[in-house]
Amino acid sequence: MKTEPLGISPGLAGVPETMLWSLHHRACEARRADGVIVDPESVRIASAIDYDFSAHFGNPRGSLATRAAEIDRALQAWLEHHPEGIVVSLGEGLETQGRRVDNGRMRWLSVDLPDAIRLRERFLVPTQRLRHVAGSALDLAWMDEVDPSSGVFIVAQGLLMYLSPERVRGLFAAIADRFPGADLVFDSIPRWFSDLTMLGLNQTAQYRLPPMPWGINRDDVEPTLRLWHAGVASVAFLPYRSPRGFGRFLAEMTNRIPMARHGVPSLVHVKIANADGASAKAGSISEKCFPEQKGRPLEPNGERKMTPLNDNMGTAVLVGGFLAAATQNARCGGEIAVATSQVIGKRVALGIAASINPMQADRAEFSRMVPEKVEAFSSAGMVILKQSGQAGRQMLRHASDEAMTTARAAIAMTACSSPAALMEAQGKFARAWFGRATSRWVAMGLEVFEAQSAAMAPIRQTVVANAERLGR
Repeated sequence: MKTEPLGISPGLAGVPETMLWSLHHRACEARRADGVIVDPESVRIASAIDYDFSAHFGNPRGSLATRAAEIDRALQAWLEHHPEGIVVSLGEGLETQGRRVDNGRMRWLSVDLPDAIRLRERFLVPTQRLRHVAGSALDLAWMDEVDPSSGVFIVAQGLLMYLSPERVRGLFAAIADRFPGADLVFDSIPRWFSDLTMLGLNQTAQYRLPPMPWGINRDDVEPTLRLWHAGVASVAFLPYRSPRGFGRFLAEMTNRIPMARHGVPSLVHVKIANADGASAKAGSISEKCFPEQKGRPLEPNGERKMTPLNDNMGTAVLVGGFLAAATQNARCGGEIAVATSQVIGKRVALGIAASINPMQADRAEFSRMVPEKVEAFSSAGMVILKQSGQAGRQMLRHASDEAMTTARAAIAMTACSSPAALMEAQGKFARAWFGRATSRWVAMGLEVFEAQSAAMAPIRQTVVANAERLGR
């Protein structure tokens, strides 16, 4: 591995400075024995740069390294079918992806602003196959450097959220027009997080995130892309999560709530149709999907797999998930109310008609009123009963765990040899307790939303079905 002199100043600000954020994640993750990525080049580069990564970006939990590793896997799968294809990495910064997936035959084109390319070339020297273009991704001149004859894969990692929606749309349409049959991977953030960055959001006390004008909720991604260009063949979502710890816990809990799943970051794999309308040759790592929800991988239980939250968004993501879940449940309740009023109005009219002419009464409609209500509310009651039992068992388990933990902490504190050591032990216990309490509060809160949604489902299904039948 090549060594570099220490103390190289990056000289970056604004959006270009974010390349150091992702570098920090990859380098820290690569140093771990259980890391999700093998990236000695990022370790080398980070070690040579004179920059206080931790003060600016905090302690990384690995989500951006996971993002890079998932894109690596998508590229490796694609290269099996296009060994001499070209990969274009837009806004690549100090990403070392080309070195990690190099099969010795592929071609790679790094596109970034001149200052970013100058810093990149201090560490990653271009070659005949791995080339650099100094320019904006929005300056479509880079397309002239791409030979599409052996396949094209375009990566826009950590880029599009910093562009305006109009520019994102223009770039996507230009790519789809110019490179039919290509693959494209990009990441996105939800709208609420975009709004926070536009107001001003600090990552740490020393670093404020640049504004991110383009935010899009997960369930809007595929419809939006298809609206932007008719050549979209498929849209898939790749895993995007913290690899361990509290961030992974939050991701797993959020992934269980259908309404909250849409307000999280996404890692999107798009396939552009060939010029004849057919999709490009298979090479995506995506799972089989629902026919009506193309590109959304399935969990073992048959639910669509949604991208969990990015740990860098911390508590704000949790609040956003709660708001999204509450909004969706409120919307569902509104639909039930509207449909119920329609059903009542129609059945009142049928009752009046029956009183006037009993021989013409709709007896079939009247006969289903009581059974359908019993069935719907019984199903909702069973859901609530099941969830209540689960919640009770969780509370008993948590209480037992806390009793054991408190006993162990008391024993440890009695062994402290000084007041300072006692204070340190008490502080450690308090911090650990707060972390556990927060985790359990999150879990119980998400369970409540899940139970509410599940309980409303049979009632909504019955009422809406009635409204549609009676409206005919």
